[in-house]
Amino acid sequence: MHKLIYTIIGGWVMSHLLWLGIVGTSSDLSRTGNSLFMILGAVLSTIMLVLAARRHPNRPFTQRLFLLLLFGNMSLAIGETLELIVSQQHLERSGIFDGIDLIFSLQIGFYLLAFCYFLISRRSEVNLRFFLFDELIILIVTGAISWHYLVTPYLEQAELFSMETLLLLRYPLGDLLLLGGMLILFFGVMKRENSIPLLMILIGFHLQLIADLLYVILDRTNFPISLMWLDPIWIATVLLIGGAGLIFDVGEQPIGFNVNRRILDGIRLVTPYVFLLILFVTMARQAVSWNGLTIGLMIAIPLLISRQVRIVMDNQRLRENLEAKVEERTAALEQALEEMEHMAYHDALTNLPNRYLFARLFKEELRRAEIHQRFVGLFFIDIDHFKQVNDTYGHQIGDQLIIDIANRLEKKLPHNTVISRQGGDEFVLLLFDVKDESDIEACGRQLVQLFERPFILKDTPVFMTASIGGAVYPTHATSRTALIEQADVAMYEAKRRGKNQFHVEV
Repeated sequence: MHKLIYTIIGGWVMSHLLWLGIVGTSSDLSRTGNSLFMILGAVLSTIMLVLAARRHPNRPFTQRLFLLLLFGNMSLAIGETLELIVSQQHLERSGIFDGIDLIFSLQIGFYLLAFCYFLISRRSEVNLRFFLFDELIILIVTGAISWHYLVTPYLEQAELFSMETLLLLRYPLGDLLLLGGMLILFFGVMKRENSIPLLMILIGFHLQLIADLLYVILDRTNFPISLMWLDPIWIATVLLIGGAGLIFDVGEQPIGFNVNRRILDGIRLVTPYVFLLILFVTMARQAVSWNGLTIGLMIAIPLLISRQVRIVMDNQRLRENLEAKVEERTAALEQALEEMEHMAYHDALTNLPNRYLFARLFKEELRRAEIHQRFVGLFFIDIDHFKQVNDTYGHQIGDQLIIDIANRLEKKLPHNTVISRQGGDEFVLLLFDVKDESDIEACGRQLVQLFERPFILKDTPVFMTASIGGAVYPTHATSRTALIEQADVAMYEAKRRGKNQFHVEV
């Protein structure tokens, strides 16, 4: 999937560049082909976003985000279509900012709306106070540099300055706002599983910023390069956004972009200070004279910025260590609580439910049997001659025998049973959700058969038997206490009759 999308984007941009290289940029054919590449590329990206939105029918946030990006791509397609019609009909554009320019401007507008919607919807993941502070630093620096290098030259030459110049700046300034925010978001809130789509969008916005800046510069200079050479860069941005939407995975399945998280956090923290340092370097280049104060300032400012970055990164590391320790302690506490709860309701030797848990399960199954009019079988199991095993082999071997008996009962009995060790060599078994009373008698006989195969004690096969008594709900009793008494009496009757058998009162 990813390779196919990369191939489509790369192939489209390369085909566009080859077309301009072969046909040129001065003929009507080249202009028509260039417009078709732009229109069809924007339509292709729009289709990608439509498919991406349909992949997530139960994710309204994701669908709305893709819809805003889709509107941005459609604005480019509509603007290029109208411009092609005007060119084919040999019509004149009206004014310095007509309807077509407005439609083109909607592209960056919809991208900004999508970015703001993402930011507001994910404000729980982003510290908005620090985000806006970092974004403000980036905007002030980039805005100041843009004004100095793009606007000031025209202000100094009044005859070249016009409203059109200011309107042209809406593209790079909007891109700067978008790019600065994406830098913070990408390195701040991205998740590993969706880092590739976010990286594709980030690369796309970089390309758009470069194309828009070159557009402003080439439009106001006599440099002999056609503006059509910028169109493949613009369409690459649109295709990257569409492709990113198509491979975006809200299920967060890993897609193999593994970067050390600390490196990303460091880049996010350093980014605003890098922009600030760029501003100081630019100011230094404009200095009237170099003297001791200027040199000292240029040395001190980077050191001050690096010191601040170091403090911020140390605080970040301390917070991460604290959060890691809290998570570790919390996980250990939760595990300890789970172990304590397990120990409170399970037998320490066999890990079977103890008498407290069994009583609760017994009560629940009786209530369910009463509602659904089903039978419940209760079996008391007492191991015959178990004391002789302890006397002959020792208590350690006796404990191992109890464990082996419990394992055999768990593995061989049907799924609708609950087995509990009541203590010593006594087990109790509950057979629930029974439709036919004869199934309870069959289960009792199966219990006796489970002891026909010998147990291995110190590499010696030892045959054991069990006396088993049973009681049936509601045939013998309807209360838990009465059923227990009935099964206990039946078990002693099985012992009296010679052991190694199952008995249930008729």
